[in-house]
Amino acid sequence: MAQVRLKSSAAGGIAGGGSSAAASGANFMSGVTVSLDQPLMPPTNVLFTGSSGTAAAAAATRKPLKEVLWQALQAMAQSNVLKVAVATFGMALIFSLSLRFLLGSSASSKMAQFSKLLQGRLERWSEKWRPSPVSEPMPFEDENEGWGVCTLRARKRLGKTQFMQFDFELPQPEYTVPLDLGQQVSLCCLDNDGNVARGNFFPFTKESPAKPGSFSILAPNIDDSSSEETIFRIGLENANFVRVIKNELKIGDEVALTPGSHRLSYKGQYLPVTDMVYVAYGTGIVPVLDQIRSVLPSGASSVSSVTVVWINDSTQDFDVVAELLEKEYFKYSEKLAVSCIVGKVQDTPDFSANDEINTAIPDFLQGTMAVLAGPKQIIEKATFYLEDRGYPADTICTL
Repeated sequence: MAQVRLKSSAAGGIAGGGSSAAASGANFMSGVTVSLDQPLMPPTNVLFTGSSGTAAAAAATRKPLKEVLWQALQAMAQSNVLKVAVATFGMALIFSLSLRFLLGSSASSKMAQFSKLLQGRLERWSEKWRPSPVSEPMPFEDENEGWGVCTLRARKRLGKTQFMQFDFELPQPEYTVPLDLGQQVSLCCLDNDGNVARGNFFPFTKESPAKPGSFSILAPNIDDSSSEETIFRIGLENANFVRVIKNELKIGDEVALTPGSHRLSYKGQYLPVTDMVYVAYGTGIVPVLDQIRSVLPSGASSVSSVTVVWINDSTQDFDVVAELLEKEYFKYSEKLAVSCIVGKVQDTPDFSANDEINTAIPDFLQGTMAVLAGPKQIIEKATFYLEDRGYPADTICTL
């Protein structure tokens, strides 16, 4: 069976309270198709910082035009005629959305969500004209066996969650790490005893497109890298690497890096891919966030609807990227559905015992692709569950 590899073209209110919070939207067809010899994403060379990238070839052709248009828009913003037009358009949009959003409901209970929806629509429009940051791919020379060097810049705990963010600085401020969508970055360093510590992670970024010159990873806040809980979440090798960069490396110490393995591919027969279903556990949401940023924009792919099911043990752990996920929802609420579910699914025999998961995950339709991200044991349970729900094995991708 031919294989289609997904490539990145760039890089309702979601709540953790109670057991679940869901936001759903209607399908919206983008009209872009996929064939066996045509990737789901445009076939460009992807430049990646954090968990989103910029295509070098695309940047070379589009960027000058975007800069010209952006500067022209800024100049036009000084025009009174444009100000009147924008004000009129804004009032009409607000009125239209108000009727749709508020009729039949209490205005006071809807205003906050309505404001975010309007802000998301405006940001979605502005992103089309915002120029991409100047960047170039970081070179990885054969003489160094394909490895480069970065430095540990910062480490911090993310609020009250059990996760930490580690920031790394690249040798040049314009460098990005050239990664495809669904590709990891491999990191390597020495511990205090001179032993090699190595890990593979999906880079994380709060911005899309990401700023060049640095990238980040998310990992559990590890006290004991050999504990069963830690190994369950990220594996023994990754746990040992996180222990070293958390407890032994100093800020400014060097860490080796190289593009890692490709984890995202579709081997199914149902093309084009029109519906994406993501099931993530814990920090498995990091590559999912990167991917939905790439497939949601109109014309970016053949995908017309995206379902995200994010599972955590604790409500607090949704704070890791809940704000970023919510931001994407309000930009693309007609295409994106998000469910945040609290539960220790590792203690249950299978996913079917969880009614919220049963409700959140849609039935299989031709053109659906499922992507699973998280600990190995969770991915195995999710795979069995989806197959029982009628998802063909070759339409399920595990990260």
